[in-house]
Amino acid sequence: MTEWVLVRGLTREQRHWHDLPIILAELGERVTCIDAPGFGTEHTRRSPSTIREITDDMRDRLPFAHEDRAILGISLGGMVALDWCSRYPYDFSLCAVVNTLARDVFRPKYLTRGALTVLALRRFRSLRGHERAVAQLTVASASVDSEELVRQWVNFHHDAPPTEASVRAQALAGLRFRLPETLPTPLTVVAARGDRLADHRMSQHIAERYEAQMFLHPWAGHDLPVDDPAWLCSVLQAAKGGNR
Repeated sequence: MTEWVLVRGLTREQRHWHDLPIILAELGERVTCIDAPGFGTEHTRRSPSTIREITDDMRDRLPFAHEDRAILGISLGGMVALDWCSRYPYDFSLCAVVNTLARDVFRPKYLTRGALTVLALRRFRSLRGHERAVAQLTVASASVDSEELVRQWVNFHHDAPPTEASVRAQALAGLRFRLPETLPTPLTVVAARGDRLADHRMSQHIAERYEAQMFLHPWAGHDLPVDDPAWLCSVLQAAKGGNR
């Protein structure tokens, strides 16, 4: 049995994984979700403004474990996973990142007009309007009830509202992040061809840099765990098997 430590992305928290932890548990895996400082269970605290500080804060709160552990991070959570495994290579036997990016691999042509609009208008929309815009940008599956999804995301925010200072600090941390020089932990890179926020070619650059195996979903968007959690879990199982 592997314990998967799950780290969500920008301004998100563990409940945004939705069904993915349940599916992993049904496959016989142990799952630990940990929130970044300033969000979710940690919403009363202020986020640091560097990925390194976010990583160390989360590592300090993760209970020690004797069993095999792997880490999965999506988007900004993938930055945390890469930083964590580069500096603490014995914490995890496998690092998996989904739709992540870094300054080193970013190109202006990879940023869509829709992404710019959502980010620029965040302060001028209602919470529901913002979350609806995020869903339209990041979720591609026609089988997902987008209005129910938005309702849940709004409720998550009301339950554990992050401060604007934490939102700005976490965004700054993501903008500052550069890929580590080396990554001793085996890496699996996962991307989605339909991602309109973090173009899948950035994930390809990351995979090439570290000579990592890569899996590309044919149609999903940035929020791959919402679009196709079963496919993602099957990829994680394959990655784990290939690392043995």
